[in-house]
Amino acid sequence: MATSRAPDKGFDPEAEQEVDFARYGRMLARRWWLVAVGVVAGAVIGYLVSLGGTKLYSATATIYLGQPYGAGGSNTVISIQTNPSAVGQIASAQAVDDKVATQCKTTAAAFRKGISVQKVATASTQTKATAQVNPLVTLTVQAVKGKVATCAANGLARAAVAGLGAYPKAKINQYRSQLAYDTSEIKRLSAAMENPAIATTDKLVLETTLRNDQQDRQTFSGLLLQAIYVERPQLTIPAAPHQVSAQSPRNTVVIAAIIGLILGVLGALLWDRVMPRLSSRNGS
Repeated sequence: MATSRAPDKGFDPEAEQEVDFARYGRMLARRWWLVAVGVVAGAVIGYLVSLGGTKLYSATATIYLGQPYGAGGSNTVISIQTNPSAVGQIASAQAVDDKVATQCKTTAAAFRKGISVQKVATASTQTKATAQVNPLVTLTVQAVKGKVATCAANGLARAAVAGLGAYPKAKINQYRSQLAYDTSEIKRLSAAMENPAIATTDKLVLETTLRNDQQDRQTFSGLLLQAIYVERPQLTIPAAPHQVSAQSPRNTVVIAAIIGLILGVLGALLWDRVMPRLSSRNGS
């Protein structure tokens, strides 16, 4: 009957591991220069790769969406202007991109994938209800050429402003027409009051009508200013190009150096196995 062999009392797995780690440490210490060469070579290669990486240009335009008011000019209304995502919808529309590309003498493919829209954070003192009022939106375009990025960003921003501003534009035209009418009536009434043939009672009526027209003109002048500077969307900050890297040079160098470190460690550990074989092959 076979009997199992009793384990050697002198065997210590932890000690065996310590011996292996110590041997690996001695191998790395002997071939330390391989590790150093791997790190340096990896860092140099990573730096050269980062220099040859694709450069991009980014241009950002800032848009004020405007806050529309009702006919009286006091109550706010909810419209497409109060939705910041409307800018992204307009900017990503193929028809809009094609039109802007024609204006910039390029193709939509040169900037279409680089379009991004972001709402500017509001002040922390604002309440949740007012945080959605009068938002600022940034429209950014990235492209290989700076002129293309700038032209596309400004063109898309102007297209968004035009698409969002139909309601304020109609109000502005209406207010200007009313102001022109009031101005014409004020001139006519003023001239009539200077006529000596007009009776006193008639002049009193003309004076009352004149005051009403003057007050009306003052009211519509204020509404016109509000429509132009508050309600109407505007391109507040035009885009300007600045160069950005498609990849971070620092990250590229660090990653390449780590890869070089790993290869250097493997080379140092396998040196004693690989080099004798290579030497024997060359000798034969």
